[in-house]
Amino acid sequence: MSFIFQLIREDEGMPPAVVFEDSTSPGLVPLWEEVGVYDALYNSDGRLARDVSRAIAYGLDRVSEEAVLARLMPPGLSQGEAVRFLENVNRACVTHGAAWIQTR
Repeated sequence: MSFIFQLIREDEGMPPAVVFEDSTSPGLVPLWEEVGVYDALYNSDGRLARDVSRAIAYGLDRVSEEAVLARLMPPGLSQGEAVRFLENVNRACVTHGAAWIQTR
């Protein structure tokens, strides 16, 4: 089972639409807790993307620069996968700042 992060946008007169979606392994939870992005990812349903973008950017910097965090990676996953996911989420939160977050 995957963790899915979505951004939903509702434009005037249009039904809500998913403008971003990415998924990753729930096995990364210890890493997300260590770098301070757990709440921004898992406890952000209904919040605006712009409200979590700073926390995501900070966590991305840590995951990208701190090789010691590799010890938190579950077997079969690389730190590169964590970086890729956070890069995508960060870019989407900046691009679609007015969208709201939905996770599953």
